[in-house]
Amino acid sequence: MNNTKTKIIDAAIKAFSKDPNASMEEIAESINLSRRTLHRYFNGKSELIEEIIDYASSLCLQKTKESIQSSNDPIHQLKSMFLSDIESGHQFRFLYNYRNGFQGMEKESKDFAEMMLLFRDLLEAIQSNHFFYSRLTMDWIESLYFSTIDTAINLIVADYSKKELISEMALTSYLNAVIRQSKLG
Repeated sequence: MNNTKTKIIDAAIKAFSKDPNASMEEIAESINLSRRTLHRYFNGKSELIEEIIDYASSLCLQKTKESIQSSNDPIHQLKSMFLSDIESGHQFRFLYNYRNGFQGMEKESKDFAEMMLLFRDLLEAIQSNHFFYSRLTMDWIESLYFSTIDTAINLIVADYSKKELISEMALTSYLNAVIRQSKLG
């Protein structure tokens, strides 16, 4: 990707994170480009959003793979993935406004679908090792994962100075809710 296009995407991510209705003109102005120059790279907002979805999905897939490769311990992998998802979710949350939450992203992006497959495979590996409470369904475990991350992101947006503390509290809350205590070590 060329340097100007990358700058536009980075500026758009920042602008849309603050205001999902940010205009193409606001994005161009934030990096001292004319709107006309911006339109040489992107015909409109929807094309720019598509590019950001591709970028975000690719980055999130990479982070998921890194989390899985970080250890042979599935609980450690889950912890790493959870914290990474808070970071990525905070950065790319605005995309859910355009795509019916993560389910919409999963349908549109091959990388996002692959990331979700890796995530669900990890959950199934944890379940097959009897680390989850037996009464919890996979749908519940997955829904709780994303709702806990969403709650953490809401709190981080309200007070970014507490990002690390909020992330740790969210991780502790999630793990205590789904992992049998004898398996947390």
